[in-house]
Amino acid sequence: MARKVFISFRYSDGHLYKEQLEKIFNDNDDVINCSENVNRSNMSEDTIKKYLYGKLSNTSVTIVLLTPQAINHQKDLWGNIDDWIYDEIRYSLEDRENNRSNGIIAIYTPEAQKMVVEQGDNTTVIKDFNNLVRKNMFNIKKQYKHCPTSNKYDVDLDHYCSLISWEKFINNPNYYIDKAIYKRENKEQYDLTVRIQNNTRYW
Repeated sequence: MARKVFISFRYSDGHLYKEQLEKIFNDNDDVINCSENVNRSNMSEDTIKKYLYGKLSNTSVTIVLLTPQAINHQKDLWGNIDDWIYDEIRYSLEDRENNRSNGIIAIYTPEAQKMVVEQGDNTTVIKDFNNLVRKNMFNIKKQYKHCPTSNKYDVDLDHYCSLISWEKFINNPNYYIDKAIYKRENKEQYDLTVRIQNNTRYW
């Protein structure tokens, strides 16, 4: 059965990557792209929420494109997160009526690599960054951990949100989508973070 995916991206520096993914998925009988190009700038927050609920209820995996401008969530003047990508991720993670939590894949582009990972001789260190996908890494419950070494994690299974380079993903998208769906089916093994706490406004 074909898997339905939703692509979350920052248009300013991610639309070309999104278009490349769409071409790859269009040639892949195992993946159905359910993404969209609707301008939501004039929609109210409630309208956006209902719209995204409708889009995401028909998908099982959300792919987040981590380009340099998409790594850290955008904030308003008061320091509260005001970011479409954040909304798409948190609505993807919500487990609600008529929609189970999506599996999540974060793909970092070559331009963003040094901002999210540091390559060692035999290991990859994931840096800390202000994004909900980062909050859902290293979050497998101890009793389910696949990597036996205490301070190391299995790249495919020990993070609910997999962090994958662009090159690796496009070379084998079905593999990573299958892993995301497996984790979705076993999400009770992970401590999911559905939202990042915003600042409290005091007047």
